[in-house]
Amino acid sequence: MLERAGKRAMSVVAAVALSLTGCGRGEPTGIDAERARGAELYQLHCVACHGGPEGGEISDIPPRHNAQGHTWHHADCELIDIVRDGLPRRPGQPEMPAFGEQLSDEEIRSILSHLETWWEPDQRAHQEQVTDDLCR
Repeated sequence: MLERAGKRAMSVVAAVALSLTGCGRGEPTGIDAERARGAELYQLHCVACHGGPEGGEISDIPPRHNAQGHTWHHADCELIDIVRDGLPRRPGQPEMPAFGEQLSDEEIRSILSHLETWWEPDQRAHQEQVTDDLCR
């Protein structure tokens, strides 16, 4: 009986490990797939300048895109335009290069979807409202 309970516990541990790693589920679909693609693209094009999900301050230049940054203050349409078209160099700030020839609007939206996972619920709600007000 004890041996059976131990095997059952190991099966539960294995199932949890598989679910956390995504193994055994096949390819992600829907929003999970979009966010996974956004994470890949962020690593390729953005992380070197903007950093990852931890650290930083709201005043960092270039800005952090996590909960400590200010990206969540901006509407999706503004962020897409900035990534696609870039921003010129301003005093004390680096230039934001344009990625319009490297990333489609759909890929940029995937990156934004990934960034949302770094924000607090109230930040996501605020950003959604700003997007509704300015973009729709």
